[in-house]
Amino acid sequence: MPLRSIRAVLLGVAALGFALFWLAPARAECVAKPGSIFFVTDREPLDDNQLFSGEWGSNVYGEPLITAGVVSEPVDKANESRCSSRKAFINAVRAAFDPKRPRQVLVYVHGYYTSFVTAVETGIALQQGLHFPGPVIVYSWPARKTSVTSYARDEKSADWSMPHFVTFLGNVTEAFPGMPVSFAGYSLGSRFVTAGIAYYRRGRCNNCFGRAVLFAPDVFTADLRSALTSANLCTGEPLLNPVAPAPVLLYVSNNDKALRQSQRYHRNQRAGQAGGDLILCSGVDTVDVSYLKSGGGSGHGYLLDPRVLADAAAAFAGVAPTRRGLKQVSREGGVYYELLPSP
Repeated sequence: MPLRSIRAVLLGVAALGFALFWLAPARAECVAKPGSIFFVTDREPLDDNQLFSGEWGSNVYGEPLITAGVVSEPVDKANESRCSSRKAFINAVRAAFDPKRPRQVLVYVHGYYTSFVTAVETGIALQQGLHFPGPVIVYSWPARKTSVTSYARDEKSADWSMPHFVTFLGNVTEAFPGMPVSFAGYSLGSRFVTAGIAYYRRGRCNNCFGRAVLFAPDVFTADLRSALTSANLCTGEPLLNPVAPAPVLLYVSNNDKALRQSQRYHRNQRAGQAGGDLILCSGVDTVDVSYLKSGGGSGHGYLLDPRVLADAAAAFAGVAPTRRGLKQVSREGGVYYELLPSP
């Protein structure tokens, strides 16, 4: 999403206020059980095991239909509970905090060509792999799983959903003032994370941004760099001997065929590509995973590779990149890191 579009979203949300439409009928009051995960979505609700379609959710007046709740494995109708109100959702999140730890949440946003069930299953895998010490919320926008050629339509759906996402962040911050919110974004979902960082770092609640991890971000490199610079998260060259991880963790690959297609479509390099225009700055730890033989045939789905998850978990735990078994590489403009296969 271009920087000017992010600004338009933030202004639009400010004009709308911070009230979500909780219009989907609830089967039962939502309760977070051990192993469950939270979700917020503006997809069209279904009453079968798909749970939600890839279409825009709206009521008879054309207003966005926002549904929130909890779900556990296996992800199906029997293990899903939808909240009847925003208050019910917030109360469920509040009950999930560990009283012995500071309050914090992680918001995961998926990429294109992803069903709701797949998005939640990935969110559960991230919840388990990252060992995040707080509730995890999957934000699922209306991506279609019908055809890989629906990319342009999914981009429009992401733009349509973006104001709802920022409104959701406003609701969370209103309910839990000053609480850190961290992000995990995959592929096109990284555009939502970029907007979320901008929302917090540009005055709404500067200290509410925790940290972010971007897996294979399908964002124009220049747009992401500009957004991070404006948020004061990309300043100067990366430190040679950091004592802590940077607030933003960026995974890139030179073998990502999906991002090559996106590059041809957009006619510019994507931030998840390991090329000549890497984002190298203080505030961002860039990790090249090109040497890993994971991600499926496209080389795009490496976010659940155990080595990637272990590295990201260490970053969330506060371990500096120089202490995570990464190879530091120097080049013009600064240093980045390589995640090498196990010997």
